[in-house]
Amino acid sequence: MSDTWKWIAVGICLALFATDTVLKPHETPNRMVFFELHRGHDPVVIGMMRDDLLKLPGRGAERLSNALAQGQPLTVWQYGLRKAEDGSYQASPDRQIELTSADASRLTFGAKIRLPD
Repeated sequence: MSDTWKWIAVGICLALFATDTVLKPHETPNRMVFFELHRGHDPVVIGMMRDDLLKLPGRGAERLSNALAQGQPLTVWQYGLRKAEDGSYQASPDRQIELTSADASRLTFGAKIRLPD
């Protein structure tokens, strides 16, 4: 094989690599989306992975409410607030809970973390 053909092969490989890199869609990292669940006196912070949430039709809390209203139970993470050794507060997942159709009207999009007095 002559040097010309080697350079042509290298050029084609570089062009294919560059095209794949530029045209490939950039993946958005999966992250937790937070909601408030109003079951009792104080709202509970819950979270669901973004990719799982996007599989449901609708927007925001409507996605969860619609799925629950149609009788589809959903498993989400319940978050709790803990005081760290350095005195700061950290929100972390406590446990998984199952939402039912009774929870459909009790959800709001976004969550407010309330620090203890």
